[in-house]
Amino acid sequence: MLAGSLFVPFFYALLRETRIDRLEKFLIKQHKNPDLYISYLMANNRTAEAEALLEKLIAKYKSPARRALYTAMYAAHQKNTDAIKAVLTNIPAGQYRSYYEAAVLIGEGHLEEARSLTAAVAKPWMRNSLLSEIERAKGNRQEAIAYARQAWQGCKGVQRYVSYKTYERDLPEALAIT
Repeated sequence: MLAGSLFVPFFYALLRETRIDRLEKFLIKQHKNPDLYISYLMANNRTAEAEALLEKLIAKYKSPARRALYTAMYAAHQKNTDAIKAVLTNIPAGQYRSYYEAAVLIGEGHLEEARSLTAAVAKPWMRNSLLSEIERAKGNRQEAIAYARQAWQGCKGVQRYVSYKTYERDLPEALAIT
């Protein structure tokens, strides 16, 4: 019974928490868990540390799909479309593959193709995040802000923290209370 009660706060923070200060404390405490700590490093733009941790994660996992997801996640953070393209074939078909394919299309300027691909992304926060990037690329800042706000408000847990820190840096108006 005690062991089960210890996991509840962990999974709540991981998947359901919405308060940024608590999420940050949670991620900092996960410094020995590279699967989670890489999110903290990337969100806070600690590139050298994140890159070193990514290399450890790639060495740790033998599954090409898992390696590809970590590589794509880091490459998307760095806006490196070539690195994402290099691992796309190893990402299993589904919403993550569609997400990263759309990210590549956005990076290459194929905005209408990217927009049509966002329909394959089931999670609203992922779809809204992509739509925000499409609108930013088109120069429609107000629409980008609206989609970014929806994306940020639609996610919870670690992803909310990562989204918050990303929009804090790239599109701070999306975080403003309306």
